[in-house]
Amino acid sequence: MTKSDIYEIAIKILGFYLVTLLIIQFREVLTYVTVLMQAQNNPGMMGNFNQTPILIATVCSFFVLVAFTWLLLFKTKKVTKLVCKKEDFEEPIKFFTDKKTIYEIALTIVGLLTIILTLPDFAYRLKNHIQSIQNDFSTESYDRSFLVIAGLKILIGILIIIYSKTISSYFSKDKING
Repeated sequence: MTKSDIYEIAIKILGFYLVTLLIIQFREVLTYVTVLMQAQNNPGMMGNFNQTPILIATVCSFFVLVAFTWLLLFKTKKVTKLVCKKEDFEEPIKFFTDKKTIYEIALTIVGLLTIILTLPDFAYRLKNHIQSIQNDFSTESYDRSFLVIAGLKILIGILIIIYSKTISSYFSKDKING
């Protein structure tokens, strides 16, 4: 194992983390789409404030984050070549384990963090949503979309933990095109 291998592992771990941020960013896109649709159906709701530039900025930042995540996860070797010095590819280092195990540990941590950071807010919003339904109050589409996205994050966190071995095997393979 060389220094560049450690950089490669760290870059992939950052990519895994960005996947969780993508989910949050996707919720923001859905929120602004909902607000824009409501503003078009009810023009007096927002006054003279135009939501379109905010939506465009949110969508653009989402796609930039998608591209960056894709680079970190699937073009890791090329990113590593940009970051590392020549001697980082040659200098061997002693490490306690292999790439696959490090990826597996990192994926499990990312999955657990995703669940832990999402669960309290999800439980609180779910309780409020159930109370609103029981009291015949209207439930806002934002609250429903938040519940769906939070549920999706929890599901993805669980899937990452369950399939961490399989995912780590895939990412630890040496790819020629990198």
